[in-house]
Amino acid sequence: MTLVKICGITNRADLIAAAEAGADMLGFIFYPQSPRAVTLDQAANLTATLRSLDVPRLPQCIGVFVDPEPAELLSLLQICHLNAAQIHRASAEKLRQIAQVLHGACYPAVQAQSFDEIGAVMAIFKGETPSAPPWLPQLLLDAHHPHLAGGTGQRVDQGLARQAAQALSRLMLAGGLTPENVAETVQHVRPWAVDVSSGVEAERGRKDHGKMRAFIAAVRAASAD
Repeated sequence: MTLVKICGITNRADLIAAAEAGADMLGFIFYPQSPRAVTLDQAANLTATLRSLDVPRLPQCIGVFVDPEPAELLSLLQICHLNAAQIHRASAEKLRQIAQVLHGACYPAVQAQSFDEIGAVMAIFKGETPSAPPWLPQLLLDAHHPHLAGGTGQRVDQGLARQAAQALSRLMLAGGLTPENVAETVQHVRPWAVDVSSGVEAERGRKDHGKMRAFIAAVRAASAD
């Protein structure tokens, strides 16, 4: 079954709706330039709310970071009760350091234009560098953008996405996914997980709860085929 990550959670109502709809992961963005950014206090309050919910299964909580400092990450994840980190635009050496600090509870997000770029990133996690545990993706593939680190609403080349999914057992696919197109994408690419933010929003930073439910239902139906 393809898993679902709802990213860019900023408020209590959206968090509860996503959890009740059956999201497998929730993303909290720690990047001030993002319209979906949260502070440490906001994230800690949201994850506390999540832990109080009576739902069949609590989603994993993922912190989303752009080129973070490795030394700060472990304490931040602990303070905010996050399970793992999604890392954008960090160097190879920094990714290695982050994986060591977090004991593998992290994965890179790449805006690749070729499969060689994906292979170069995955080569970082060879040898002594801890790799992501089986409940996390090995890598998130997003659409290329020259300036934005994510949340562009643009789709990944489907041929590249399919090639990546065939090479990686746990690929998370992001980029321009919506309730209307995600079923086709899941059936064609067969990713381990999909990630959505702007595709289920009513406005920037606020989710449309009906769209979230429709998105998750579409993924479940498509991955069952």
